[in-house]
Amino acid sequence: MTPQEPLPPGYPTSWEADVVLADGSVAWVRPIKPSDAEGVHRFHSGQSKESVYFRFFAPIPRLSDRDVRRFTNVDYNERVALVLMIRGDIAGIGRFDRLEGPTSTTAEVAFNVSDAHQGRGVGSVLLEHLADIGRQLAIRRFVADVLPSNRKMIRVFKDAGYEIEQAFDDGVLGVSFDIEPTDASRAVLMSREHRAESVSVRRVLSPTSVAIIGASRDKGAVGRATLDHIVGGDFAGEVFVVNPQAEESIAGLPAYDNVTDIDAPIDLAVIAVPAVAVNEIMAQCADAQVGAVMVVSSGFAEAGPEGEERQRDLLRIARASGMRVLGPNSFGMINNDPQVRLNASLASDIPDAGGLGLLPNLVRSASRS
Repeated sequence: MTPQEPLPPGYPTSWEADVVLADGSVAWVRPIKPSDAEGVHRFHSGQSKESVYFRFFAPIPRLSDRDVRRFTNVDYNERVALVLMIRGDIAGIGRFDRLEGPTSTTAEVAFNVSDAHQGRGVGSVLLEHLADIGRQLAIRRFVADVLPSNRKMIRVFKDAGYEIEQAFDDGVLGVSFDIEPTDASRAVLMSREHRAESVSVRRVLSPTSVAIIGASRDKGAVGRATLDHIVGGDFAGEVFVVNPQAEESIAGLPAYDNVTDIDAPIDLAVIAVPAVAVNEIMAQCADAQVGAVMVVSSGFAEAGPEGEERQRDLLRIARASGMRVLGPNSFGMINNDPQVRLNASLASDIPDAGGLGLLPNLVRSASRS
């Protein structure tokens, strides 16, 4: 693994969180860092003229290095900024600045969401996390200046469930609200998270394509058993086998050297290789833009300090690429919906359809979603 970069002084790791967006995809929210300067430049250059104007109230084709330095160097108290990362790129930036010094309880809040990721709930997620952080820092009220034509941002504030106050002055709409949770804001948060999680888990449990990485000709091996159960269970989607040691085929299916060699989108990859090789395979799955992975391999947190570090690396790869992870050391999963018929588990027989569901272990950060 590439060594992690040093964190800036006072960097609050507790503010990092894996999040689920409205379309069920996974992103990572974290505090901004000075090393994000290049990413901020890239983010800004990819924005439309309209989005730039909405954010800065002026046409700014390129941010100056001085501006970017100021944006990315914050003290995490008077000035706070978060980035929402999707597959290693900045998809949204949210920030607040205290208005009257380090003890002020009022802060100005602002957002900028990538044009490519509009409509996925990025602004709402950033507002929720900034409000949480603001309360931790004894901030009570957010204010913002918004152009009246920026309807999307106005909707983010209105839909958050807070008691919004508005004032129009000199062509700009001033918005202000207390950030203490209300019954309405709590209901909005819970509803958004439930909808997003439902979509996300449905995508994991109902794949249309599965790649078994590590399946071999040895019928006693875990990977081969999982493959046999998927095929024998009459899975409704496509099945692919990845094993660089295989010559041509396994169980009558063509064998690929690498998941990136498969010329088709992969919803779920089942990884059944020795623990020391898992993270290399994870990186390959990230390159192939696999939607989710299930790691049946053992040798992670349950195996001591070395395994714990291996699991942390696994999580870093997953969150950087937006993949959901079941496992590691997973028994597998079963979906006996007649439209899916997936038995990606070590169980040779699956139960009849009924009203009971068991949720497999799902690796994500300990932070709220």
